[in-house]
Amino acid sequence: MNWALANSNLALVKYWGKTDEVAKHPAGPSLSVTLDGLSTVAGVEWVDGLADDEIGGLPEAPARKVRSFLEALRLRLATTARARVSLASNFPVAAGLASSASTFAALAKSAIVAAGRDVSDSELAELARLGSGSACRSIFGGFVEWRPDAGTSVVAPIAPKEHWPLAILVAVTSERAKAVGSSEGMRRTVATSPFYRAWIESGPADFQTARRAIEARDLNALGAVAERNCMRMHAAALAADPPLLYWEPATLAVMRRVWDLRASGTEAYFSIDAGPQVKVLCEPRVAEGVQAALGAVPGVLRVLVSRPGDGARTIDTPPAWAAPGDRPRLRQAVAS
Repeated sequence: MNWALANSNLALVKYWGKTDEVAKHPAGPSLSVTLDGLSTVAGVEWVDGLADDEIGGLPEAPARKVRSFLEALRLRLATTARARVSLASNFPVAAGLASSASTFAALAKSAIVAAGRDVSDSELAELARLGSGSACRSIFGGFVEWRPDAGTSVVAPIAPKEHWPLAILVAVTSERAKAVGSSEGMRRTVATSPFYRAWIESGPADFQTARRAIEARDLNALGAVAERNCMRMHAAALAADPPLLYWEPATLAVMRRVWDLRASGTEAYFSIDAGPQVKVLCEPRVAEGVQAALGAVPGVLRVLVSRPGDGARTIDTPPAWAAPGDRPRLRQAVAS
């Protein structure tokens, strides 16, 4: 079996809405940071004569999404072989931590290697996007942009992980799978939210502001736009019919704790994707104190510690946490 590892990513500027549900092109630009230590491992083996794809490590519902992705890959690879697939993640899945991004980035990488093909990262990102839009960003490490381009989209790295070794803390407030997935949430927001058009129109300015802030390593500027962009996305989702509320009570409590930290002189900023988990940006020198403050919030289960990480890559053997006997404990794994 051919193995690959990919990391999740945090969208500092979010896309939340597609112009093409099949090709998964975004309606607006996004900018992300790849998260070290929040990882998915995928193993793929193409087998002639196999009756159907065999997928381990996922419940049936997400496994169906993987089967659809494998079918799309078969068309691209011009093969009829079925795949034997093994998947494992070391963080909560389907819970607002972009597990689909790391899953399909790792799956695309391992499937292409298993097929004996050699493709560029840009081509690999195009394939990963067929499984999950945000997976194209996890193909690359560091800071990554993904933007609409003449009816399609372009994804590319804008700065390596070494450019800005930010601390990124993840306050986990729930490990349950969210009731409404991101794809369905986007469709509902696009179709029913009266705030959707304003959300899309605000995206390009936020994108440019965040890009300049990353280039200048200006945490104040990046944090301000990340929080604003996050709140506008959730405002559009809250205004959908029926409303989309991804937060838990502890989510709001963490947001208030971050605001309190800033009021007391600690520079920290939050962002929240389509889920209840709160990601907090700060400089490494204050990370320990911020982690302690977040961990003390009632309802926070634990705080994961991350930083800008690498893109998708092949590995010789899966890590110990991906062993079949460890999978019942994957949701309790802590990123390093």
